[in-house]
Amino acid sequence: MSKTAEMITEELIRSLAPNQNAIANAQKISRTGGFSTLYQTENKDLIFGECKGSGKSGYHTSADFSGDTPVFRCSCPSRQFPCKHSLAIMYEWVNGKNFEVAEVPEDVAKKREKITKRKEKAKEEEKNGPKKPSKTSLAAAKKKLQKQLEGLELAETFVTDLLNRGVSSINGSSSASYKNLAKQLGDYYLPELQAIMMEIITVAEELSEQPDDKELNRLVMLCVRLSSSVKKSKEYILTKLESDNVQPEDSILYEAMGGIWKLTQLKEIGLYKENARIVQLSFTVLDDSIHKAYVETGYWIDLDSGEISRTENIRPYKSAKHIKSEDSAFGVYHIPVLYRYPGGINRRIRWEGMEQTDLEDKNYEEILNKAESSIGEAVKKAKNELKNTLSEQVCAMLLPFDNIKFAATDGHGVLQYQGESIGLRANENYREVCNILHLEPEEVLENGALLGELFYDAETRKIYVCPVSIVTEKGIAVLC
Repeated sequence: MSKTAEMITEELIRSLAPNQNAIANAQKISRTGGFSTLYQTENKDLIFGECKGSGKSGYHTSADFSGDTPVFRCSCPSRQFPCKHSLAIMYEWVNGKNFEVAEVPEDVAKKREKITKRKEKAKEEEKNGPKKPSKTSLAAAKKKLQKQLEGLELAETFVTDLLNRGVSSINGSSSASYKNLAKQLGDYYLPELQAIMMEIITVAEELSEQPDDKELNRLVMLCVRLSSSVKKSKEYILTKLESDNVQPEDSILYEAMGGIWKLTQLKEIGLYKENARIVQLSFTVLDDSIHKAYVETGYWIDLDSGEISRTENIRPYKSAKHIKSEDSAFGVYHIPVLYRYPGGINRRIRWEGMEQTDLEDKNYEEILNKAESSIGEAVKKAKNELKNTLSEQVCAMLLPFDNIKFAATDGHGVLQYQGESIGLRANENYREVCNILHLEPEEVLENGALLGELFYDAETRKIYVCPVSIVTEKGIAVLC
């Protein structure tokens, strides 16, 4: 059954809006008679009209429901998507305004035709395999790798200079010089190495006059991470150039070095799963000052495999208000094709369509049954994962527990399971989470599973768990 404008509800509009301001502005446009014309196609799969704008001519706005997902188009200069005019025309529909029947506008018809051709091309590639890369694209890929090699020399110079002169050298004019060097890495397609360099500079600038072991350990770990990343990146590039295989592959280095994956590429190398069932275990918004962005992260569990994956929506400071923010997700997501990015234990995932059903008691049981078999085995896996310098410096895992107790000496939590135990500590992302854990009722702290970020503490040289959420037989308690 084809979709039409009849599917528009206030709830749908709210779910599509990039932020609350866009909703308020759209409602105002509808309330004050912002549209001079309103039209609908005979089968109601398209609504369109002209809305008053700040200039002499109005904006041509439409909401197209002829495809798998709604498509919004507007001639306004806004970078928000959907813009307030696209939301407003849907409010016009919900509010029962009169839409005259008209033919599909020529510009919309042409854009529909382009979408149809892209779909046909995708089906053809799925059937016969993707087109072989042209000589031009291969040459461009080689050129980029050569450019990245030059950038790695800069990063190596930074590390060598810092080690020779000492961290105290990062001050005043030298700090500005180091920042300029880090900034240059952006021209060499090395975003992750650039971010590590900026973090080293930031941490060094914040060092106290008499830094303690914790401050110095953090700085040393960052320098080791950068040095190791440079070495691995060099080896990766040289191997690809020598083998003449410059195409994307299942490697975390490809994305860390500025590569951008297309879903067709992920499918081509087998990084996808059909008919997946996943449940969100947590959702947080973090302020990443190093990358100058808000990062919205969701941890999800695959009900069939037990794999803990993550979704990530990055909203740079400069354009945050123009990018749709994500939110907590509830229920079981049934996904026809789930795409998985290269990575370790917590691969990033993405999908284009899904159906949602309510969580039932049997689903919580499924989640509990997918927890790690023991604390010892979980720690062993985490240690192997955290050795990878380009991986996240935390590793999310679902740990079973008989109970969670609090130490009488310092109040820190201890997770216990079948004679084994591991300490609970807040990390830099979730500083207040252990305080929140103290507020949970006693029944939540017995016979469940804890989703936590395992991390290495250089000061104590131990692996700890930062609690994120708790799964019981009756529900999910999100702690942050």
